[in-house]
Amino acid sequence: MGDTGNWEFAAVVAAVSIGLLGLVIFTLVSIVNSWLIFSRSARAAKDASEASLVVQDLARELSAREAASLTASGLTEETKRLADLRKQAETLVEQQARLQEATKSLLEAGVLQADVGLDIKQLEASIQRLDEHMGQLAAAIAAMRRQT
Repeated sequence: MGDTGNWEFAAVVAAVSIGLLGLVIFTLVSIVNSWLIFSRSARAAKDASEASLVVQDLARELSAREAASLTASGLTEETKRLADLRKQAETLVEQQARLQEATKSLLEAGVLQADVGLDIKQLEASIQRLDEHMGQLAAAIAAMRRQT
């Protein structure tokens, strides 16, 4: 009985040793794979940051080329258009002020007495439309300023 007990014990020790050896091999393979993945991901992050810098440089170069391609005549035309829009805006503002003053004078003089409510509403609607157009004109001028 002594020999079979020793053989059984030796078999158990061998099985445990083989299992532990497999676990050690699996652990070593996992460590090596993790290290490879980490190094590749670090390299990919470095490449991505370099690519980002290259794209930024390309964007700067393209915008510089576009700015350089604008000729002086093109800038002069845009400046003239902007000046014309400013003049139109000033004219509209002056006309609006005169219209409001004239309406106020007519109301104070009592000329607008018959069916005043309807006329005033129409006049207010006209003034409101004029204000809206002035806002649109101001937005267009601001957009042109941003473009130039």
